Amino acid sequence: AERLEELWRSAATLQATGPWPPKRLLACAKHLCGGATDITLRSLTAFRGAGVGSAGSGAAVCVATCCHHRCDAQSYVNRRFLERLGLCNSPEEFAQFVSTAGWAVGGAGGADNLPKRRVGMMAKRILDLGRVSWLREELG
Repeated sequence: AERLEELWRSAATLQATGPWPPKRLLACAKHLCGGATDITLRSLTAFRGAGVGSAGSGAAVCVATCCHHRCDAQSYVNRRFLERLGLCNSPEEFAQFVSTAGWAVGGAGGADNLPKRRVGMMAKRILDLGRVSWLREELG
């Protein structure tokens, strides 16, 4: 409880010492499973009105994504990106595509099948590149 109170006081002090929210944004998260990554990224758009993304401001985002196979079509931030690549045009195709991401970590028989693991790794990277593209469009 003491540590929590200390953190609360630090946050309160930070907010009281200047304009809030700050003009620069730093978001850092570890192990954001599946759609939690996309929900987190969407929450960052709340800072747009605070000047983040405008000239002289900045946004830095570092997220350790995981469990790509648990993403869903409703929460993923950039289905348009995947559609432009011709990978999936429906929620059903999206579900099929993200299921291949599990192969990268040995799911569904990917452990002993190197070509299947490579496909899984590519699927994970494509999903993350779609997120990067979305962030650039939304936050500059």
